[in-house]
Amino acid sequence: MNTKFKYKIGSTIKYRAFGGEVRTVVVDEKEADIKNGRPGFAGLTKSGDGCWGYDDQVIAVVSY
Repeated sequence: MNTKFKYKIGSTIKYRAFGGEVRTVVVDEKEADIKNGRPGFAGLTKSGDGCWGYDDQVIAVVSY
């Protein structure tokens, strides 16, 4: 895992998006290659928007 934070499907995490915004997401997918050969996640924000990010963008695990 390319992050200091451990999380799993169903975890709630915070990550810093590419524009600098911090988003809270419920993880529904973990991939060894989410994009460009890098590990990451996909999930839903509180408002129901889908998103994805790389493991190294994770800044906190709210609930494991």
